[in-house]
Amino acid sequence: MFRLRYLFALVLLVPAAVPVARAASPTCVAPEVKLSWPSTNPIWEMCWLGPDQSVGPRGSGMELRNVYWNGQLVMRRAHAPMLFAEYKDGFGGDCYRDWKDIRTPIFSLPAVQNQLGTVPDPNSPAAITSCDRSDQPTQSYGTCPFALSNPGYTCANGVTIEDLGDSVRLTAQYIADWYMYSSRFVFYSDGRMQPSFGFGNRNGTFNDVTHWHHNYWRFEFDIDGLGNNVVSIDNTDQSVEFSDVRNVGGGIGGGPRTWSVRNAVSGNGYRLVPGASDYAFQTNESGRGFHTVDFMATKAHVGEYGDTPSYDLFDCEMHKENLVNGESIANTNQALYYHVSVRDTTANSWPPGCSGGSCLPQDSMVCKKAGPTLVPIGPWADYIFANGFDVLVPGAHL
Repeated sequence: MFRLRYLFALVLLVPAAVPVARAASPTCVAPEVKLSWPSTNPIWEMCWLGPDQSVGPRGSGMELRNVYWNGQLVMRRAHAPMLFAEYKDGFGGDCYRDWKDIRTPIFSLPAVQNQLGTVPDPNSPAAITSCDRSDQPTQSYGTCPFALSNPGYTCANGVTIEDLGDSVRLTAQYIADWYMYSSRFVFYSDGRMQPSFGFGNRNGTFNDVTHWHHNYWRFEFDIDGLGNNVVSIDNTDQSVEFSDVRNVGGGIGGGPRTWSVRNAVSGNGYRLVPGASDYAFQTNESGRGFHTVDFMATKAHVGEYGDTPSYDLFDCEMHKENLVNGESIANTNQALYYHVSVRDTTANSWPPGCSGGSCLPQDSMVCKKAGPTLVPIGPWADYIFANGFDVLVPGAHL
């Protein structure tokens, strides 16, 4: 009954001048795997790939293709092709461009391993990553099962898919030597999408050096037809490629700065809102100038999955000039990049020049997570932000 009421409400929200798109469904070609959630009368459908099958120089982690919401195409591709680690003042490992194509097992229930499965207890996740386990300042838990012995759980590679009732959650985990990264994507029945990224460490290597991790998602939207999308900063349309930084009070009405993409004809679109954790660390906190922007809107090109077509472990800088270089993004197909970073702090190290009690306590083995919320806007949605972050209130168009 809820499903019928929900679809009826969506139809009422579409103005008469805008034709209602016929329900469609993705065609997935091996090695792509199709997800339909719920299994009957699906709200979300997409093709997924594990990290070892993802595109890009040394992969792009969990990759989602041809993402449909209620039978309408939303995105051609969502993945994370750029991943970095850098160390304070060049100590430890100095800096790395990490790889994203080596999967590593997740501790999970067989029911959700590479298939849609129901979570028996919503308060007890059916899939546990290294990041989920790592909550102590200096303790490492190794690889799966992360010193756990949950009854019925096993270690399995690939992607876990959890049916949470009002949403579906996909999780993948990949490894770059001592670092273990977790990539998650939650899709809600109301159209919201919530990617998150976790930065873990399996054995404590370099946990005695303050360092930063950086992840860049790439979202290739294709709303209501290829080649007619418009990108905005808040509600101001942009015609040329640009980069930007987060600003918690620099948006509409003193709220956070946001970015959106919409179809120029139908008005359907999505707004990207930074998560609260995304503000925890400054964009270029290390001062090394490797990562200076949080958002980029670029013209999409076939085969361009990041700032460089090749892979170099010691190429530590994200070269924004290779992506943002003056091309028109008006009424075309764009690739949007969104950057989050975390700091792993060792003892007596941060902020610079601190000593004793003025230093932050060590938290270098506590796994941090970050990520935005993507919210539907326009005729296909009827929500407005309550506080500028993740809370939504029905009743008005954006």
